[in-house]
Amino acid sequence: MSNHYLAKWKNEKKLSGLSVKTKLSIIDQNSLTNRLMSKKNHGFSVNVLQQECKFFNKSIRNNLPYNIKGFGVYRKVILSTNYYPEIQAYTFMLIKHISGKERFLKILGERSLGTYILNTKRFKKKDTMYRKVHNMIHRISKYSYHNKNIYLNEIFPDTIEFEKISYLNARGKFVK
Repeated sequence: MSNHYLAKWKNEKKLSGLSVKTKLSIIDQNSLTNRLMSKKNHGFSVNVLQQECKFFNKSIRNNLPYNIKGFGVYRKVILSTNYYPEIQAYTFMLIKHISGKERFLKILGERSLGTYILNTKRFKKKDTMYRKVHNMIHRISKYSYHNKNIYLNEIFPDTIEFEKISYLNARGKFVK
């Protein structure tokens, strides 16, 4: 992902009023799953609240503000660990783009999307938007691979602070 400094700065300006550690935790470009599982005895789990084939409608548009038309796989999960507050995640991918490894999106069950599909060799993060709504922060991302897109909205509490995170770790792929 190329670094468009000015565009990122303008987008991240919406995160004003947060502590530096919280802001770095939100703009972190590394895998959220890996970050949550980085501590020993992390107790990481994915609780699937909803997973279904659905037409992109108003209820989904509230969570994913992209202009998408068609049927797709919609997934709503809660990521939880022993050390950090719960994080909600909403995912949508059009059915016409589901082929190859993406077909496992329908049967992931209690497994993380980032571990199985969003690896760095295939899907790349193309666009990220931030929203502050009350005491929650929405990080809305679009991942692309050829003409396939996966839309992801991660909702963090405004008090989240990951440990051992610096500006360089948040911006690049420096963490194992």
